[in-house]
Amino acid sequence: MLKKIIILFLLVFFGSIYSIIHAQFTLQYSAETNIITGNGEFTPFYLMNNRGGVISFTPNNGYLRAGVSKKIDNDKRFSYGFGIDLIGSYNNDATIYLQQLYGEIKYRCLGLMIGSKEQYSLMRDRELSSGSMVWSGNSRPIPQVSVGIPHFVNFPGTNGWMQIKGEISYGIFVDDAYQKEHKGEGKPYSKHVLYHRKYLILKFEKEKPFYGSIGIDMAAQFGGTIYDNPNFKTSVTKFPSGIKSFFKVFVPLSGGNDSPLIDQVNVTGNHLGSYLLEIGYRKKNWHAKLYHERYFDDHSGMIFKNKWDGLWGIEYRTIKKKLITGAVFEIMNSKDQSGPFLFDKTEELPLKTSGADFYYGHMAYNGWTHRGHTMGTPFIASPGYNTDGFLGFKSSRSLAFHAGIDGYIFSELSYKILAGHQQGWGTGYLPFTHITHEFSALAEINYRPEKIKGWTFRLSGAFDKGTLFGDNWGIQIGIRKEGLLFSTKK
Repeated sequence: MLKKIIILFLLVFFGSIYSIIHAQFTLQYSAETNIITGNGEFTPFYLMNNRGGVISFTPNNGYLRAGVSKKIDNDKRFSYGFGIDLIGSYNNDATIYLQQLYGEIKYRCLGLMIGSKEQYSLMRDRELSSGSMVWSGNSRPIPQVSVGIPHFVNFPGTNGWMQIKGEISYGIFVDDAYQKEHKGEGKPYSKHVLYHRKYLILKFEKEKPFYGSIGIDMAAQFGGTIYDNPNFKTSVTKFPSGIKSFFKVFVPLSGGNDSPLIDQVNVTGNHLGSYLLEIGYRKKNWHAKLYHERYFDDHSGMIFKNKWDGLWGIEYRTIKKKLITGAVFEIMNSKDQSGPFLFDKTEELPLKTSGADFYYGHMAYNGWTHRGHTMGTPFIASPGYNTDGFLGFKSSRSLAFHAGIDGYIFSELSYKILAGHQQGWGTGYLPFTHITHEFSALAEINYRPEKIKGWTFRLSGAFDKGTLFGDNWGIQIGIRKEGLLFSTKK
């Protein structure tokens, strides 16, 4: 079935490319350079995180980036888009690589995307939020096939007061070489691990100032081969990756006899997710909302045994160019994790105790990370901060406070300020002997001159101070040019 979908997509996609000379077509381009210089063991937290994984953990780095893309026209019944985005980097884990390469089509409300495309939080403010718990855009994109309803459409029979969107995706992690190169001696690593995600969101709004949304966002990693994991008796542990595994990770169901014991006792793969909730008030030029992501890492979290864990936030945003155009305040808590104790029932003691959820981590896989970057909230510290070559999570029990504000000093000059404080307790299985802490801040200005359209000049300064990442500071200088490459009309 998957092969048929891919073949159909390629036929439509290349047919569309062939027909662009007969239809309206616009191709956009972008090019940018970015240099970060400073001091400390790591690049400052806010200069690196939620940047699509393109900024190196190592300080004093930079990149050149160029891409072309065609956006989908959501006002048309049928439309298509594509993009290619190439990066050449300095002092990073790869010298030249494709950040994005994708093609997508839509018919009415249905969409299909194949490839690597940058994605960010489903419901959060991209500029100011610390990012969602499941996928924040903190790591490089996962190559995948995604199908569903990517934009809100009216739900039938509700007269427009309820809207719906949702997608199902399958993909593959492409950090095999990264893991083998960066792992410490005797540390576990993996190859050919598969990716799955599904989400569904309902929005309630119809020409009224109040609105709300509820939803669920779930993801998993499965399949692949695990090497040198001390939790297994053999140095090589293979998880099945056949079509049955795709189904079992979707439902999800326990693994069969061909699966390692961990999948037979629990379910296939490493699962995580969030319940999504927001309540807002909207006027013509601005909105304000309260939101909550109720995070879960297994069944105990799904039935709310993890107390107050999750993301809590408040947001204000206006479309006018004012001194304050947006403001966000968030609290991310992952301290409880359904308690410190986990016990699976046996014949001798038929009692099951659910706890010790180990957010983002897993007994087999390195966890919810891609090329060293956390894929969810960066306040659960990325494995790229580990200095001993361990590719998993050392500090998943965290409490963080984050604030952001942006606006315009005048029409051509905008600013952004981010600040946050986080504490780390380690994990339930290996707690820190002392609570770590870190304060991080960023100040940024962007100059977009009206006389030379499409240019952006950026200057940022950031620092960290504490015991989680150490004391770091950095200055970023960036230049970006974007615009229309060419356009054809009927």
